[in-house]
Amino acid sequence: MTDDVLPGEDALIAKLAGMLPAPRQTRLTIGDDAAAIPLPDGNLLLVTTDLLMEDVHFRLSWGDLPALGWKALAQNLSDIAAMGGTPTHAVIAIALPPHWDPAQTTALYQGLAALASATHTDIIGGDTNCSSGPLVITPTVLGRVSPDELCTRSGARPGDALFVTGTLGRAAAGLRLLDAGQPAPPALAPAIQAQLRPQPRLEAARALATSGQVTAMMDVSDGVATDVHRLCRASRAGVVIAEDRLPIDPVVNAACQWLATAGTPANPVQLALAGGEDFELLFTAPPEAEAELRARIAPLPLTRIGSMVDPPDILLQQQTQTVPLAWGFTHF
Repeated sequence: MTDDVLPGEDALIAKLAGMLPAPRQTRLTIGDDAAAIPLPDGNLLLVTTDLLMEDVHFRLSWGDLPALGWKALAQNLSDIAAMGGTPTHAVIAIALPPHWDPAQTTALYQGLAALASATHTDIIGGDTNCSSGPLVITPTVLGRVSPDELCTRSGARPGDALFVTGTLGRAAAGLRLLDAGQPAPPALAPAIQAQLRPQPRLEAARALATSGQVTAMMDVSDGVATDVHRLCRASRAGVVIAEDRLPIDPVVNAACQWLATAGTPANPVQLALAGGEDFELLFTAPPEAEAELRARIAPLPLTRIGSMVDPPDILLQQQTQTVPLAWGFTHF
């Protein structure tokens, strides 16, 4: 869990953070899903930004611009949820490709507006520019949370249980289906929708944050394998995850079966561990809090997938062996 064993993306962020002056007006800076800034009324202002770039995070050939606008906002709202907060405002910066049709921008904003309305988030401005190549969308979302309900990555301790909301692997399976080069059966549509229109767990996050039981929390954006490494590093703790406890969505198994027949095989466990973009909540709490937390977020499923242990062990318990859990997706 030291900087010299971090993958490129995390090592670079750690290096850049170390170059910055000490914060003077900020409660929480680089290293969590959002920054937290004290407000005069005693609450905290949450700030997060997360960009999407064409052919890195999406493809225009998928053909659903409203869904793209939805997803751009959703992944930022998920960061606010991970901190236990409530979103309030957003600004949208967008760089448009050459020869971009204004009607395409309108379609993109339909999805942004729909999710903003559903989550009571005011879109209050931003910046529109031209791009020399790909489409780039960069929302910045603001939110609020009280200090005693703020959730961070740094509070997990040995003995805590590790939980995840919902199911895993659908979005990664949806990505594989979209890139398969042939239409997928209608029964696999939920996986594709999970990739195109993810649902930020705002209500569940507030229910967890107000319980007083959560010790650390983040969202599953880059996959459990990568994100649990980040949570363990922030908390200076280790973890043992039980592979057979991973809540793999049934549609993931069905998608993998179809992908195998299409000549692009995929492994359900790998999609659940390393696929990313599920935007579920990964959090720790005392084991005895499980029943209460399960009731708080019902009917959304809650699964205990592991236990926090003394550092530096970050392990995956399989049927016949326990092995080091490798990092999953990182951008570089």
